[in-house]
Amino acid sequence: MNLIKRVGLYTIRQKPKSMLLFLVLVLVATLVLTGIAIISAVNDTHADMRRDIAGVISLERNLPEMDHDGVIEAYAEGGSGAALRFMSEVLSSGDFVTFETLEAIMEVSGVSGYNVIAEFTMRDAIAENFEFLNPIEGQFSNEHGEAEATTFAYIHSATDSQRLVDFLNGNLRLVAGRHQTADDHRTVMISDDLASINNIQIGDTLKISGAPTTMGDQFSSTTLEFEVIGIFSATRALEEDDQNNLAATFIIDMSTLMEEYARTNYFGTGAIGSLPGFLSIFMEDPNEIENVHDEISNLRSVYGKDFTLMMGSVGFEDVLSSLTSLGVLAQTLLVIIALVSMAILAIILTIWTRGRVKEIGIYLANGIKKGEIIGQFILEASLIAVVAFALSLPISQVTARGTGDFILERFTSAEALRSEQLEDDSSMEASSGIDMGRRGIDFNHTENGLENMIDMVEIGVSGSDLVWVYVIGLPVVTSSVLIASYPVVKLKPKEILTKMS
Repeated sequence: MNLIKRVGLYTIRQKPKSMLLFLVLVLVATLVLTGIAIISAVNDTHADMRRDIAGVISLERNLPEMDHDGVIEAYAEGGSGAALRFMSEVLSSGDFVTFETLEAIMEVSGVSGYNVIAEFTMRDAIAENFEFLNPIEGQFSNEHGEAEATTFAYIHSATDSQRLVDFLNGNLRLVAGRHQTADDHRTVMISDDLASINNIQIGDTLKISGAPTTMGDQFSSTTLEFEVIGIFSATRALEEDDQNNLAATFIIDMSTLMEEYARTNYFGTGAIGSLPGFLSIFMEDPNEIENVHDEISNLRSVYGKDFTLMMGSVGFEDVLSSLTSLGVLAQTLLVIIALVSMAILAIILTIWTRGRVKEIGIYLANGIKKGEIIGQFILEASLIAVVAFALSLPISQVTARGTGDFILERFTSAEALRSEQLEDDSSMEASSGIDMGRRGIDFNHTENGLENMIDMVEIGVSGSDLVWVYVIGLPVVTSSVLIASYPVVKLKPKEILTKMS
């Protein structure tokens, strides 16, 4: 009887033993697939974060120092309007980051892209063809310097909206439609809450009117009309005020914002061709950020100018370190799973092998060599393993996300507790607010930043992961069979025959 036939007959006849080994291997493979999926997801997130967040340089003009005595004097002579004109003249002086500067920066080796970010607030905001969730009310001084009640709307803009701060750090996510690009015009993204109460769909038209503030002509009303191309939501529960603020936030394209800046003589366009806000510069390789920073700082249009050039993101390395620790934890768990699996398989196979002493003796008596006998045992276990590993793929696709989430939640809680022990409670209190206008991506709130990073870890099992299960699993099965077979196979034929008797 040849080897393949013996393997097939034994596997079929010993159904209870084969089924037990099969179930154990399915469980082991599912655990290994989960570990591989977590490691792969963490590594991908780590790489994405280093590219999109760590490898960022921000460039911004420093506003001229305001002459407060001059403001008071102008107000005394001509009222609020004169004071505003004086302030606008001061803010329109000094150095500006121009589009010419941007072109020079894009020529720097290692720069992969950019994002211009700007914002303004609209007072006396009126929703022309929809309703605000809860109007944001406040006070604003009129032309005569008198405080008047008003309703605000918050306008943000970027050449690439997916690289706004709160999309990058995980506070916000896109739930419908698409992000804005530099080619868009008269488009807007709104919150899911606002879209829900107004039954707004992608492609609908939105009209909002009001007077843009922090501009040269602060009392010039306008009506903005947009096509809704995207709907976003917060990734976690917000306080009521933050939720209302988010619902009153509109992300518009940079082309439209530039038109409004020019129309109202916004101080940021005091120099022809200047950027309307601050500039984020992205790296091809985050490790080259210092070299790129030095080269940009020495550009003719940057060197000696009153600009702020900043590398990286506040507190990011702490979060990145935690993400690295999570990857190490997943790798450690995978090694432990492999070792424990080998031990369990060795124990099971040892019991079975010792119960096959008579069978081994018969094989030896028929002239079958020990190496061939061990090969048969390995082939039997490997045959069951191949089928078990294949079945583990659909099972792990169902269970991996839940198992991964459980591990990630435990890790996040442990990291938060460790941070609280290292820092004052006040400095570690996580902020749930949304602030797309920050000049850098702030990860100082370690717990909040880490939770956002963990939320970005998308755990999924793919067919390529199964290859790793076979690469890891089959050697484990082979090693377990060798360990289990050794105590019996090392015996001499006479000793085996004695044990048979």
